[in-house]
Amino acid sequence: MILKTEAIVLKTLKHQDSNLITTLYTQEFGIKSFIIRGFRSSRSRKTHSYFQPLSIVDVVFYQRDQHSLQKITETKVNTLLQTAQTHPVKLSLGLAVVEVFYDTVKEEMANPNLYQFLREVILTIDTTDRRLVHIFIYYLLHLTRHLGFGPNDQSKDAQYVHFDHKNGIFKAVPQQTEAVSSLLRRFLKSDLESCRDITFDSDQKRNLIKTLFAYYQTHIEGFRYPQTIKVFAEVFG
Repeated sequence: MILKTEAIVLKTLKHQDSNLITTLYTQEFGIKSFIIRGFRSSRSRKTHSYFQPLSIVDVVFYQRDQHSLQKITETKVNTLLQTAQTHPVKLSLGLAVVEVFYDTVKEEMANPNLYQFLREVILTIDTTDRRLVHIFIYYLLHLTRHLGFGPNDQSKDAQYVHFDHKNGIFKAVPQQTEAVSSLLRRFLKSDLESCRDITFDSDQKRNLIKTLFAYYQTHIEGFRYPQTIKVFAEVFG
């Protein structure tokens, strides 16, 4: 069966001497893995360039139900990224985004809202030059909603809150004991544009990311810190 879909490239690896295996998050079919044969030829090298992580492409493929790796027959660029794959800061951020996605999303079925969410995050990284780390924090927090453990705000807009990451709840408290919980609640109520108006210092930034990864580790068995987070930390401090 010949199928067509838009897709976002999550990961691509060399396989044997002249093949590639690429994992895409497709708009129509969820997570799919494909084999690309003979990428050393001049024609195939051009095809290979389409499968850099973060790329947004249109693919036509032959669905073989008895195989875990499908065969792509045609590829073209859907949306050309301008800076996300070349700017060192944006690239490190983008790689962290797709690595978290690759490690947490496994469904092989269409999820239009999740696909659009990931697509918008990537395009925002590509077109934004300020406060890029805000996008990453927003992404980590709002991805949890799609994964089924999004936080529940029970604070009723209280002035002071505490985020209970084990239970995924924002609770009202009588006085401010930590700034991170209040910042996370602001990110929860924001969108990709307004989240960049939130201000915090370097220590709070590290604590925000640390808290969110602890939240993931609590709710996803076997979740590990992304390997790319080491590069990300070197870039962002």
